[in-house]
Amino acid sequence: MLLGALGCSSEASTDKPTDTGAGGETGAGGDSGAGEQILQVFSWWVAPGEAEALRALEDTYQDVHKGARVSQYSNTSAATWQEVLGERVDASPWDVCQLSASDLDKFRADHPNALEPLDDLYAEAGLDDTMIPEIKDVVTRDGHPYGVVTGVHRNNAFIYNQQIFDDNGLEPPTTIAELLEVSAALKEAGITPVATDFDTWVLRILFDEILAGTMTAEGFDDFIKGKALASDPDVQAEIASAIDTFDTIITEYVDVEKSTAMDYEWSSAAQDLYDGNAAMLFHGDWAKGYLVHLGWTPGVDFGVLGPPGASDLFVYGADMFFLPSTAPHPQLGKDFLAVVASQAGQVAFNGYKGATPMRTDVRDDLDEPGKLSLDGLMGAKVLMPGHANDGWDKGIEAFVKDHDKEALLQVYIDTPP
Repeated sequence: MLLGALGCSSEASTDKPTDTGAGGETGAGGDSGAGEQILQVFSWWVAPGEAEALRALEDTYQDVHKGARVSQYSNTSAATWQEVLGERVDASPWDVCQLSASDLDKFRADHPNALEPLDDLYAEAGLDDTMIPEIKDVVTRDGHPYGVVTGVHRNNAFIYNQQIFDDNGLEPPTTIAELLEVSAALKEAGITPVATDFDTWVLRILFDEILAGTMTAEGFDDFIKGKALASDPDVQAEIASAIDTFDTIITEYVDVEKSTAMDYEWSSAAQDLYDGNAAMLFHGDWAKGYLVHLGWTPGVDFGVLGPPGASDLFVYGADMFFLPSTAPHPQLGKDFLAVVASQAGQVAFNGYKGATPMRTDVRDDLDEPGKLSLDGLMGAKVLMPGHANDGWDKGIEAFVKDHDKEALLQVYIDTPP
């Protein structure tokens, strides 16, 4: 569920590695004739949008290292990668491996000698001066960086269909009150205001965006950090108001029958936005990558902002690649990681993935939503890592069935962040 919230694939992948040569041919992975070395990459990115992003990164590597060949091991998914990687990384067949930065501590505890520190690479890439400090901290332990972040996802993005808004003379909402006004106007015009599926982790994103917009970014930060308690009457009133808004959205402003269908997923909701069947989407910005995959141009066909009422809140998740200490071709791994860390690598990857580069010196090379996202990441009043609470998730799951507002409020009162 957490990986799903970070936009990672849960789809089955190919049955064997992919060997991509400089000319684009594919075949079996591994080293080949006359001692030729092939970069071995472990990744679970195989779904639309993310597969193109990884390929763009590999293409950039091959542009820098002419004649280089890449074998991507993709016989895994978001559901199985931990088992696959955990079983083999201590005698790694791969030169670089993907990891969610939020899993770094547990992974190092389970495999204490598996990751090589990357101090020299950081120095050579100039990351000490250009990397967003909070994001550097995510992959740094005991003063040493252990991974290179591919991109920073905004887990609380607000995405809207520009054509629908233009055709109806509407502006993107900047407050919860405006969100409800815009939703009412869209419904009156015969347009489904909000696309969402009803998976619990997706609804958590929607509710958190509404709650943050109700509390403001700083108020939401205090609540998540336990500085503002749900036992406080003022905080309770804000949670109750957010629950009211949430209930209105999921009962009046979504297509409930479609959204609750078994095969309707977050990508289905993004597809409805693209097809003009819905106007707004509250999700992680990996949906931007999916919309680009479908053929949309960011800043022209759709916009990406922070949540209404809390645009200065940036809830982030980060993926990274690391160098296994037992990598078969450590120099190839270092060469690839240097490309990941470079300006060109960051721009190439994130243009497809929909995430934000971790470098501050690439703004001029980004599309308009990318520039806004980087500005938001650098200037956010509140920058916080993604979070989840099993008790809250269970409360939301029950609420969408019984719509018991008092019961959901009580869950938040009884369950600390």
